[in-house]
Amino acid sequence: MLEITSFSNAKCKYVKSLASKKARDENREYTVEGIKSVRDALASGKIVSALYVSFSFYEEQDFEYPKNIPLYKTVDRVFEKMCDTKAPQGILAVIKMDDSLFEPDIKKPYIYCDRLQDPGNLGTIIRTADAAGFDAVLLSKGCADAYSPKTVRASMGSFFNIRIVKDVTADVLARYREKGFTLIGGALGIDSTDYRRADMTKPSIIVVGNEANGISGEVLTMCEKVKIPIAGKAESLNVSVAAAILMYELFRQRS
Repeated sequence: MLEITSFSNAKCKYVKSLASKKARDENREYTVEGIKSVRDALASGKIVSALYVSFSFYEEQDFEYPKNIPLYKTVDRVFEKMCDTKAPQGILAVIKMDDSLFEPDIKKPYIYCDRLQDPGNLGTIIRTADAAGFDAVLLSKGCADAYSPKTVRASMGSFFNIRIVKDVTADVLARYREKGFTLIGGALGIDSTDYRRADMTKPSIIVVGNEANGISGEVLTMCEKVKIPIAGKAESLNVSVAAAILMYELFRQRS
């Protein structure tokens, strides 16, 4: 175990830099904070590059540190500067991104997020997909960053239980259709049918769109369009709520 007493330390600066999407993408690493998130990451089998703890956390908390992962004990005030949260718990992990090749399994369900902008919505969808037994969450280019601290926190640990696949283009979706998947897109419109009438027992990819503009035209043309009835005066549902309804309808049909 090494001790860090100054924020000028290169390790501290590197961890802090991972708050930036550019740095995360360049280094193919991201951070998670807090006892539960770090434990979830370790239990998931993700490749953890390093653990950082504050002096007070190390002295006061009973935590089982893996022997094969570098551990850095950091002065409390320095540790706080490294963190994204306002009241850090005293432990964070640096984790490598999963860059392994992905190919969908025709027997398993998926959800595709088309240009979602809010990391909270994305994190909630990841959490719900995990709960509903989905195999992966597919993200278009232009989506909120899956590895941002806000997304990871909003997923409440599910981030480590389900595969996240970035930069899935319309061309890739078309290839999945050729493989046998039906794209079921949530879209309000006169040509959309009630979501409960859709056959989700067949190979399916649920598609949800941008919070303001919905599913892009290029993707929507490939979808079987469904809508969730609205009885009140609200114009639409939050995208994470709509995604949850559609995912659990699939779960219901397959149960």
